[in-house]
Order: sequence, then structure tokens, then C-alpha cells
Amino acid sequence: MGLAVITLLSTSGRLTFACATLLLGILASPDSSACRALPRKQIVTPDEQIAIATDVSVARVVRATPLPVPVPGMSPDIEYEFEVQERILGPDDKRFILIGGEVPTRTGPSSDNHSDKAFWERNGGRLYHGTDCLLKLDFVVGEHYLVFRGKPATRRSFEHIDTVGGRPDPDDKWLSYVKERLGGRQQ
Repeated sequence: MGLAVITLLSTSGRLTFACATLLLGILASPDSSACRALPRKQIVTPDEQIAIATDVSVARVVRATPLPVPVPGMSPDIEYEFEVQERILGPDDKRFILIGGEVPTRTGPSSDNHSDKAFWERNGGRLYHGTDCLLKLDFVVGEHYLVFRGKPATRRSFEHIDTVGGRPDPDDKWLSYVKERLGGRQQ
């Protein structure tokens, strides 16, 4: 009986050590890291977003080109080219490029012209964070976006603006709000 108890304790000790080693390995592995807390600078209020703005425009996506895949089996990054339709603040660039991917965004707050309450809260906006704490960008060719370029990018930095009669919807509440707040700021 004494030998059986010693063997059981010995086996149990090895099992506990193995589990602890496995858990430590998982936690220490860079591939297993997760975004434990969203970066505060990325989840701002609308007024905080406007206060940090340096480059804002309404732009239309004119091209989406998949980039070479660095690792087989991974989704490609997408190079999105934008044509500025209206400059609100910042340099007079006619075109610019952003890198994103084919990823789903949160459900579209622009479906009701940004009048939904959730959009106007601190964590509002169409984008979401991946497990790496980075914002996941995706766009549709031919569609319009209100783009806040520069750092930090926030969940509201790349909002879809509905197209009405081939132009950005003038009744969009976020677009109107931004134009009203930034209209008097120096370029």
C-alpha cells in the first residue's frame, strides 16, 4: 500500500509539473499573446477624435490590390488607394494609400447615418481590434469614407459614409459634426 501511494504521489507531482510547464510555455509564447486591454488612445470620444485630428478628408476607394502573402495560408494584406473628394483638414493630397485586409468590421453604424447611440460613445466606430490590439481595416472599392489619417488611429478613423446620388451623404451626422467642428481650424 505504501508503494502505491508513493507512485501515485510521484505521478501526480509529474503531472502537476508538466501542466505548470505547459501553462508557462503558453503564457511566455509571443504567438499566444492577446490584447488584454484595449489601447486607451484608440477608444476616444468624438470630441477627443477631433481634438487630435491633423489630416481629415472624405475619400473614395478607387483601387484594392492584394499584396504578396508573406506566409502561405495567411490572408493577404490589401493596398487600398483613395481619391480625396473633399479636404477638411490637413495637407492637400489628392490621393493616398492605406494597408488593410479582407476582414469583417463591426456592424455598420453608418446604416442610419451615424445616428445610433453606440457610435457616439467612447468605444464607438465601425472598426474593431484583433487579438494583437491593432485596428482591422477594410474598405469597399467605390465607397466613400471619412478618413482621419495620422496617429493614433481610432475606431472612428475610417468611417463609411453612405453614397447618395454618387456623392457622400450630406445628411450623415458624423460627417456634419466633423465639418462643423473642424471648419474653422487652420490647415
